[in-house]
Amino acid sequence: MSKKIVSLFCFLSFWASLDAQTPSTFYQQIVSRVSSDTVLANLQKLESLGKKEPGTAALDNTANWLISKYASFGYTNIVRDTFDYGGHQLYNLIITKYGTVFPPKYIIIDGHYDTYQGPGVNDNGSGVAVILEIARLLSNVQTAYSIKFINFSAEEEGLIGSQHYVDNTVIPTNQNIVLVFNIDEVGGVSGTINNTITCERDESNPSSNNAASYAFTDTLVTLTHQYSSLLTQINYAYGSDYVPFQEAGEVITGYYETNESPYVHSPNDLLIHMSPDYVTEIARAATGASLWFSQASPLNTSLDLSSAQNKIRISPNPARDFIRWNCPENAGNYQLRFYNSMGQLLEELDYSTANEPIADITKLPDGIISLKFSFENPKSNCTVSFLKSH
Repeated sequence: MSKKIVSLFCFLSFWASLDAQTPSTFYQQIVSRVSSDTVLANLQKLESLGKKEPGTAALDNTANWLISKYASFGYTNIVRDTFDYGGHQLYNLIITKYGTVFPPKYIIIDGHYDTYQGPGVNDNGSGVAVILEIARLLSNVQTAYSIKFINFSAEEEGLIGSQHYVDNTVIPTNQNIVLVFNIDEVGGVSGTINNTITCERDESNPSSNNAASYAFTDTLVTLTHQYSSLLTQINYAYGSDYVPFQEAGEVITGYYETNESPYVHSPNDLLIHMSPDYVTEIARAATGASLWFSQASPLNTSLDLSSAQNKIRISPNPARDFIRWNCPENAGNYQLRFYNSMGQLLEELDYSTANEPIADITKLPDGIISLKFSFENPKSNCTVSFLKSH
């Protein structure tokens, strides 16, 4: 995908607000394991595989290599989503990691692996390398939501692979997607200062999913600052594999390079013309974001283990008008505090076990809401998250 910027960017500075939202030490430990050597080796391999267009051996070889990589990370639910295009059989690769709390709800982390007129090390070898690093680091991490890592094919032919998946899987099965996180062309330009990543949000019709996309993208900005050294700016989403999802009403966000390469869609889309260090830094940011979006937690310390307070469940999730929760027995009096994705307090409510565990959320903004429970008996806190969406 090559995208020429046709609108003014609004540069967003969130440094002041970051104090209100503390980065997770657990997430930071995982992000610190992002390997520049691994990212570089994967970029080199993707370059060596050559031009990955429909009907080429290179495209099939890349699919096989990707399958072997995911398998080496320990993933077993690896599916070839097969479709025909231009007389060729092509494959989307779908790798599923099941969540422990909300297994029917999915975070999709995607980026295409086909290329156009060249080896496509930036477009989109860079995105593929980032997704591989996320998948490697999250392979043994417990997540509340399920994750689908998807490498689409025939993106360069007009989003053919992602449209096929939406038309033949997402819509017919009413797949419960919380968020689509698209990573496409994030290699930067060698010889320039690559210190800013563009976070993309939905500004297109239908507009019903725009507010949630804005909220998730604002959260992506915050998480990028917390888990990497990158600056951020926001632009509207277009021209990549998230488009069929947003047109079907799903919520999307994404990453795209800010220094746009002049070499994409040509034989010169090579490693020497991009910045592996930039890709590595994006892998750090994307890993932190993926951990947060999927609500990752250390093994054996999920919400339904440990103390009674940590067994709290919010329903429905996503929610529109109200939420319910299961209150621990003998909790006595407790307080609820609602926070937005920036850590800003939205509302406080007082309850006791004599009250019905239900709250009106119609006045809360759309997006991810963190709900903090503060109990008196015993004195303890517990925070869970839910998606407020129309």
